[in-house]
Amino acid sequence: MIQELLASGTLNIVYASAVLVSFIFAVITLLGAEAGDVFDLDIDFDADADSGFDFVSISPFSLAMFGATFGLTGLVTRLWLEMAAIPSILWAAGVGIIFGIAAQVLFIYVLSPSKSSHFRLADDATGREAEVIITIPANGRGSIAFDNVSGRVTLGARSSTGKQIKRGEFVTIERVIGRIAVVQAKEN
Repeated sequence: MIQELLASGTLNIVYASAVLVSFIFAVITLLGAEAGDVFDLDIDFDADADSGFDFVSISPFSLAMFGATFGLTGLVTRLWLEMAAIPSILWAAGVGIIFGIAAQVLFIYVLSPSKSSHFRLADDATGREAEVIITIPANGRGSIAFDNVSGRVTLGARSSTGKQIKRGEFVTIERVIGRIAVVQAKEN
């Protein structure tokens, strides 16, 4: 098989490289995610571009699936089905895209919602009871804290009524704007 691979041209080496690189990429991505969970690392890279296509939203899992399927389909069409280069590339790209899209759909609709530790702060905090940890002055900003599945969360806070709320009192979070909660004092 290795001799056939090397003897049949550069395209087969490209296909084999795609399979190998995709496999290595998938393993590094998996290990990176697990290392982040084990060591509590949170490293974010912000890619800001004005194109209509957001590359960052494509999961590494679907990229690895595309690459591996592209390479594997290409090798099968060249070595076993003995296709010419152009039909082989078309088949490999088509099957790779189908599997990449299927992996992305799996990631978005099955795997992502099941991760309970990932949530939008505004959705998670709204309606919660929190404790004032730094007095919220009248028409000023203090701080609140509450616990969720990820641990202790602290936010800046403003009173929705414009009245002072003292340290140690409990409040209800009405909404969150950025990292500032708008709160209402709880009636005792």
